Amino acid sequence: MNPAQVTLSSFLADHLASRRAAAPGGLHATDAAGLCTVIEAIAQAVEAIAARIAQGAIGAAQTVLHGPTASIHDPLSVAANDVMTSMCERSAEIAGMVSPFMQSVRATSAGRYVLFADPLDGAANADSNAALGSIFSIRHAGACTADGGCVITGTKQLAAGYALYGPATLLVITVGRGTHGFTLCRERGEFVLTHEAIRMPEHGVELAINGGNERFWEPPVQRYVSECRDGSAGVRQRDIDTRWIASLVADTHRTLLRGGLCLYPRASRCAPRASRQPLLYQAQALAWLVEQAGGCASTGRVRVLDVAADTHGCTPMFLGTQREVERIERYHREHERGEDAPFTSPLFNERSLFRPEARV
Repeated sequence: MNPAQVTLSSFLADHLASRRAAAPGGLHATDAAGLCTVIEAIAQAVEAIAARIAQGAIGAAQTVLHGPTASIHDPLSVAANDVMTSMCERSAEIAGMVSPFMQSVRATSAGRYVLFADPLDGAANADSNAALGSIFSIRHAGACTADGGCVITGTKQLAAGYALYGPATLLVITVGRGTHGFTLCRERGEFVLTHEAIRMPEHGVELAINGGNERFWEPPVQRYVSECRDGSAGVRQRDIDTRWIASLVADTHRTLLRGGLCLYPRASRCAPRASRQPLLYQAQALAWLVEQAGGCASTGRVRVLDVAADTHGCTPMFLGTQREVERIERYHREHERGEDAPFTSPLFNERSLFRPEARV
């Protein structure tokens, strides 16, 4: 079948059926049907958010905010969150939702799943008409406690994905059998398969990181980025391009297609914009997508999917090709063992008369 003719609905029906048939560890029939329904509902929400973003400043002028979130979130983020929340409330399959707007799980029905979502990532890019995104993860409702909290690892996800709002609207998903991308066909009003079984290149030469926080990075990250900047004249012996969009979804998507490494490192407490990602509704969803495409995702010390955190717990994150992630992990280990400390010798130290503080 021509991939251009495969819609999201037909793909999910076939894909989840094959996962259900794959034993052991296959999906129950009820889960397969339920996930189809939920992912299709999310796709409709993504289409609505894309239409709202496409209005730009015109839509912003028409947005009226209400409630406690109105004063602390921008109008576009609030609108995207409202779209996701309304979708959950209409779905009988979704028991609740977790997002940056909520302190705990917001119950919506007696369904079997909880949706963890960042309805609009990179909202600060809206004024410059740059790429924005949405991120989601679907888990069983049993992952949450009676008081609305959640402490769970990323290995318990049933499905995950992101939407990228750019020149085209893309929906990239995984249900545990590869990572697949769909493009919104506006004429047909449906998502069509355009990137089947995405595989991350093994030899990417791109680096994505916010260089403005360099003075706050941990030494292993400073070492890695410094070596990349040295390019072919340094230990890496090849030139590496630096890219930074300031949209987690956009930077992840480019890394997924081109390889390399996307870095959101831990920063010191005085950093004005510490790059630590919410675990349950951002980092683990993207980590699973990257792993299903042949890449890796790490905190620098452990696999992102193995980390357990509460509802709004955050984590540093390094995602990209296996060899690059393994290198940044090695640098963290060497730093903790003290093996990356610069060599100093009292016999060849700089004499006091030549130190900067002694010069007039």
